[in-house]
Amino acid sequence: MRNGTVIVGGMAAVMLAASCSTTPVDPGPGPKPPIDPPVTNCNVTPPTTPVTPALLASGLPCDATIVSPITLPNLQHGFDYYSWLTFLALNAPAGGGVIGQGGQPGGDAPTQWEQWKELSDLMKPGGAAPGPWDAPRTIPPACLALGANKGSRVLSMVGKTPDVLSATVQPFDTGPLIDQHGRYARYEILVNRPMFEYIVQNGLYSKQGQSAFTATVDFPSGTVTSGSDGTVGAIMVKAAWMVLGDGDDASRFHTARAFVYTAPQQNPRIEESCTTATLGLVGLHVAHKTAGAPQWIWSTFEHAANAPEQAAVDTGKLLPRYNFYRDGCSGCAVNEPPPRPWNPNAQPFPNGFTSQIVRVTPITAATVALTDAFTGLLAGTVWQNYLLVSTQWPTDPQSKTDPNGVPAPMYLANSTLETYIQGTVPQASSSCTNCHGNAAATTGRTSDFTFVLERAQ
Repeated sequence: MRNGTVIVGGMAAVMLAASCSTTPVDPGPGPKPPIDPPVTNCNVTPPTTPVTPALLASGLPCDATIVSPITLPNLQHGFDYYSWLTFLALNAPAGGGVIGQGGQPGGDAPTQWEQWKELSDLMKPGGAAPGPWDAPRTIPPACLALGANKGSRVLSMVGKTPDVLSATVQPFDTGPLIDQHGRYARYEILVNRPMFEYIVQNGLYSKQGQSAFTATVDFPSGTVTSGSDGTVGAIMVKAAWMVLGDGDDASRFHTARAFVYTAPQQNPRIEESCTTATLGLVGLHVAHKTAGAPQWIWSTFEHAANAPEQAAVDTGKLLPRYNFYRDGCSGCAVNEPPPRPWNPNAQPFPNGFTSQIVRVTPITAATVALTDAFTGLLAGTVWQNYLLVSTQWPTDPQSKTDPNGVPAPMYLANSTLETYIQGTVPQASSSCTNCHGNAAATTGRTSDFTFVLERAQ
């Protein structure tokens, strides 16, 4: 047994799915808050437990686990079960309560994770300190002119990386995602308080601070310590949003009213702009570092109507409408980035272009069955319209030959976040752990499976 994880034949089998509160400790005046906020409700929730309404309030898992027998399908089931518990906890209303019981139609409400620290407010211009956890977000002047205030939501990214519009050649296929209205999808990256405090307390928010930091970057890990005690580890969230318009049923999405901001750019030349819009959540990627998975656990969810699988296209068993696919689109290139130039101010996209996305790797029958069980709990809420694609986890966290922990499944892609690198081609197709295993700080030193540190200025 190592760090609460049973290592069997090179596979990590965690013995119980514990739950932890998502509420951070309020340190008040005095010493800095702990990097690992302690919690006291790590309740035993084995993945064999029936999917019952009680799970809606079970809390954020401290680590992912399974029960015997130790088989690859059983392990995957345990990690997928963990992912769904994470989904329930992080999408609970920010004001308290359980998922699906917010004050808006369909039980919608601002979520727990939407209150976390956004990338642009952590890695600030000039390497400036981000301020305390509860510091207000920075609002661009162009949005202030439209009435934005310190509590306003601003979505500025047009890809899973902030510089996706740059003319710089990327080492992999990338580009914006264009919905059926010809509008660009928008993205954001957020971190939870343990990850935020680690970065701030070690000065990793600036290039200067990273140069002065000589230790190995080692973000805090979620773990069950004893009984009902435990800690929440570092968590990153990547979210993809679609601007809702005519023909989009907002009651089928988790929505947010936000300012959609495009920063000025020289290459290619893009003018600054800010508008207001209602957006629907279409992709949600959650990575959590835990004691049992030092390479992090990667859970990816998306809206059920994003794109069809290839089998559905071949058989014609399609939904009436998709967010990023149009039935009968003659000559539409499948899973290809839009033609340049890319300018979010030119909407709809010139020449009527819309993305034609098809899921390359089918979601397994076991994962579909688990999704059906959990969305059954969420019937009548906006959250019943989301599905788990899969969970990637290290089968051998202490591998002497693979620092990425021999991840399973080998490949994992969200149709809104890894749109153009789906598939099973070695060194080319999306693999969360293998990709993030290359992440480094601005010093070139390893950054513990996160690209967040490379954004320091």
